[in-house]
Amino acid sequence: MFISEYEAIERFCLSRGISFTYSFCGSKYAAYKLKPDGCNVIRLDNDYFVISNTLYLMIRRYLIAFRKGDGSAETLFHL
Repeated sequence: MFISEYEAIERFCLSRGISFTYSFCGSKYAAYKLKPDGCNVIRLDNDYFVISNTLYLMIRRYLIAFRKGDGSAETLFHL
């Protein structure tokens, strides 16, 4: 079953009780221009999201494994 990166991240956060909140979603240029200190820019599918550093660190390993194709989305929830 194919799911988008955004949907996979939302499911991952929901299963962990983490709120996937972002301050901006849009183009790469705008995301980097609007990024405040203490935040990171992350690409999900074809959009760029500005998220807190804390949230970035929590989902980073999951997203890397998801992009590599290391198992199904359900298997990745155990990271």
